[in-house]
Amino acid sequence: MVEVFKTSVRSNAEAALVQAQLEAAFPEHEINFDLEDCDHILRLETDALRVDITSVLELVKNQGFDIEVLPDEIPDKRRLIA
Repeated sequence: MVEVFKTSVRSNAEAALVQAQLEAAFPEHEINFDLEDCDHILRLETDALRVDITSVLELVKNQGFDIEVLPDEIPDKRRLIA
């Protein structure tokens, strides 16, 4: 399971602090940031069936950052063929 979030985290230092907190709370998850993306992406990956989105949102917001889930978007194959 992979969940992707848009964040207001801007610097590597901020990302390191948030990532450390998330890793402590979710040790079974692989966690990383892509700050070069325009949405300052936070990605959590786990072998579990789901990511506890509510807890992730709460933890990041409690550190003073904005965060929202980016919805899964599956491209419409019919549009790709046209």
